[in-house]
Amino acid sequence: MRLPPAGPRRDLVIALLFALVAAVFRFPGLATPGEEYFDEVYHAKAARQYLAGEQPTEWVHPPTAKLLIAVGVWAFGYKPWAWRMAPAIAGTLLAAVFYLLARRLLREERAAVLATVLLLADGVYLVQSRIAMTNIFAVLFQVSAALCLLRVVAEERLPVGGMALLGLALGLALSTRWTSLWAWGFLGLLFLVRRGRRAFTPRELALAALSFVLLPAALYLLSYVPWMMQGHGLTDVVRQQRDVWHYHATLNATHPYFSPWWTWPWLVRPTWYYYKSTDHVVRGIIALGNPALWWVSLPVTLWAIVAGFRWRDPRLLVSGFGFCLLYLPWGLSPRTLNFSHYLFEAIPYACLSLGALLDREWDGQWGIFGRGYVATVLAVFLLFLPFLTALPVPESLWAFRFPHGPGLWTWFRTWV
Repeated sequence: MRLPPAGPRRDLVIALLFALVAAVFRFPGLATPGEEYFDEVYHAKAARQYLAGEQPTEWVHPPTAKLLIAVGVWAFGYKPWAWRMAPAIAGTLLAAVFYLLARRLLREERAAVLATVLLLADGVYLVQSRIAMTNIFAVLFQVSAALCLLRVVAEERLPVGGMALLGLALGLALSTRWTSLWAWGFLGLLFLVRRGRRAFTPRELALAALSFVLLPAALYLLSYVPWMMQGHGLTDVVRQQRDVWHYHATLNATHPYFSPWWTWPWLVRPTWYYYKSTDHVVRGIIALGNPALWWVSLPVTLWAIVAGFRWRDPRLLVSGFGFCLLYLPWGLSPRTLNFSHYLFEAIPYACLSLGALLDREWDGQWGIFGRGYVATVLAVFLLFLPFLTALPVPESLWAFRFPHGPGLWTWFRTWV
């Protein structure tokens, strides 16, 4: 296939090709496991309850993601592949949107391609695209909002339509997960820095209020309309927000795969979502970030920030601080029961930094190491693919151990 010459059409074609690759890994075998697993017991069930006009048993996250999951259930019935359809679509769209974001932020097309390849090779990204949970929707809308912002702030005169799209993306993100508040804050700071004094003119203040306050608030409220149609009023919506905060702030539950926030980049305790052994065959799903990617996320972020200041490159500063501002606030979060896959919201920014670094060295003396690194990321992804998609693995292979203990997939004792 011959790509179009450089320009928006070429970018769109490449973005669609990445979406096609993402779809190849997301849709086949979507019906496996054949039952609700991990948080599907809450989110898929809540989607069905919304359709039935029943009080949803899961209310600790805003409704948008569960309403989107309900679309697949409404169209095809309460079947595993149906309740996973919307997340798979979201994960597929995220590949295209992220490439367009990378193309907008990074200097070279190759850097954007490399960044997107790395994200596609992440295990948590794949797992979250094949399960009826809220996380993949939040990341899709956060990345979409970042793309919208980068498009509008570069204009001499802020476009009303572009600012409205930004507000819609932020509203969808916030009405999916409260953790999107950190992306909202980061993008708000980026808007102020990029626009400078112009941000305080009456027109831009009004457009900023539209994008960052009015439209997100309106969409957030609209997401509760199906719940309000069950006989709840506006005061009940307000009261529920207080209850949501109280739930997360005082949650004192325990979980075998609890993981403190500072351990997430090192993959100390990844979360097993599913495991079953029958007839000498093992099937499992582990929300394990690609070690070759997650282990370098902090060092490459530090590089991006230092290099960004040294070279006065705002692109690197955006990717570096983007990772920090979507990760470090977890240290302030009152919620104590956390899981390592929550870092996924920050990982796209680590991929942007890596794309910039790899592209910079690709044709130089360190290029062979860059190519080797990308090959390693892809190889690790393929190695863990059976336990990202519940493919059957012979029990004897699963039980195999190298000298001193590690297995093919259980490199550390805490990975079991």
